[in-house]
Amino acid sequence: MNKSLVAQNIKKNYQLLDNRQYGLAEQNACNLLKHDPNNHEIYNLIGDIHYKQNNFDKSIWYYLSSLDRNFDRKALNRLGTNIFLLNNNSAAEKVLTNLLAHDPTYVDGYLSLGLVYEQSKKLEKAIECYKAVIKIDPKEIKAYLSLATLYKQDQKYDEAIKVYQQGLINNPSNHFILSNLGNLFYLQHKYEDAIICHQRAIKAKPDSHVVHFNFANTLLNAGKYSEAIEMYRKTIELNPNFNKSKINLGTTLLSMSNFEEGFKEYHHRIYEDKNFKSVLHKKNLIWNGQNIENKKILIIAENGLGNTLQFSRYLETLSQLNCKIIFQCQEELHHFFEDMVFIEEIISNESEYDDYDYWIPLQNLIYLLTPDLNSNCPFPSPLKINDNKLLEWETLIEVNDNVKIGLNWQGSSLNPRVANNSVSLNGFKSIVKNPLATFINLQKGNAVSEIEKFQLEEHIVNYDLLMDTGSKKFVDTAAIIKYLDLVITTDTSIAHLAGTLGTQTWLLLPKVSDWRWLNSKDETIWYDNFRIYRQKIQGDWSDVFSRVEKDCQELIKNISDLRKS
Repeated sequence: MNKSLVAQNIKKNYQLLDNRQYGLAEQNACNLLKHDPNNHEIYNLIGDIHYKQNNFDKSIWYYLSSLDRNFDRKALNRLGTNIFLLNNNSAAEKVLTNLLAHDPTYVDGYLSLGLVYEQSKKLEKAIECYKAVIKIDPKEIKAYLSLATLYKQDQKYDEAIKVYQQGLINNPSNHFILSNLGNLFYLQHKYEDAIICHQRAIKAKPDSHVVHFNFANTLLNAGKYSEAIEMYRKTIELNPNFNKSKINLGTTLLSMSNFEEGFKEYHHRIYEDKNFKSVLHKKNLIWNGQNIENKKILIIAENGLGNTLQFSRYLETLSQLNCKIIFQCQEELHHFFEDMVFIEEIISNESEYDDYDYWIPLQNLIYLLTPDLNSNCPFPSPLKINDNKLLEWETLIEVNDNVKIGLNWQGSSLNPRVANNSVSLNGFKSIVKNPLATFINLQKGNAVSEIEKFQLEEHIVNYDLLMDTGSKKFVDTAAIIKYLDLVITTDTSIAHLAGTLGTQTWLLLPKVSDWRWLNSKDETIWYDNFRIYRQKIQGDWSDVFSRVEKDCQELIKNISDLRKS
């Protein structure tokens, strides 16, 4: 077989590879190899076939075989990438560094090495790689996107914007850059600039559901609900299988109290939540309101500890239908539900459980049991608090006449709304200096360092090292909250814990908040002990803190006066 014919056959096999006909492509490539056993391009082809199927151990062998016969940039780059995907960052770094030493202008090599550096947390070196790509090829989109993402993750938004703007100079109509720049502007609450970027992105790529989805998210966060709904519908029209848009459409409708259509669309979240992966094949057993008397029903809690705490209230309502309830939820929360007589059994999310007649996501109970939320929302569950912990914290928390106030100011980094659910502790600086009150930290994680950062050690009691150190989540926090006069918190699981326990709670919300707080209202149907402080301008917390400070001073004075009398 002559070289020209071999080259044609290699090209045809790459077409099979593009069409995911892996078996046929490999069979043909192996036949080619019999005719031309020293052709390094055939080894590259077979390596690529295995690479596309994530068979990295096999693909490495073929790339090495190719390199034994001929130095090839692509083969060496794929070899380094394979080693990286097998989690050997140091070896991958050596291979790719060697590649770039041979060819310091090879763009794909810099992109691959940049990923290795990112994974190894060598972010400055990753930045150097992406900058090198832009210098070599100003039209390489991946470099702009990767570089800007690194700056964005480090909250260096201005630097990220400069990268995108440079990218647009060289790629003026690229929808990836335009859409990402729009997202960045919306994170900075520069909604007019964001909207212009998204409009340009849609003009450049009118058939992209992702571009439309990004625009819809920006419209929602800009408070343009009707326009956001229209854009989510357009996204679904472009891609009927795009569940994320259906979920966001649902939550937007719910926030406007359109419960019927909102919950119908919100139901699509089960396809994105890993907690339902093991039961989705039994969609015919989802409970939709049929008679379940004497039936066993598996209730599956969803992502987010706050969701479990808030919506567990529906379990008792469901039990009135004379069914047997198996409650599957986060194991670290089991201790709260152990004494609830209406729960037959509590299992962890990791358990494989098949002995049930029906299953249902916890939040689906909302519209099945209370279709009109505004009129018949059930009371929170009576969570069990550890008696020993109550005694322990009664001793630890100083018993005096001071007003006891708990503070929680940042949400979980796992929550996609973490930016909206977090404030700087510095906003409380003047509030916590009231001598008639004792402020107690309820925050866990990296945000605790802000106490020292803003020099508030003398004003905030920090029990972080003593709180919730075991496997049971909130076991100490719940006991502390029972001794507090007030909890001030952003939209986190602490809000639901305090609300459920009945402690007076002040909730700090962005102007455009999660659907459950019904954006048009300053009160909540979920908890009687809540006062909501909502932003007047999205992203601006100054007015919220001003109102909280005024009301906090008044509350502290009133409680102090009562205790002295």
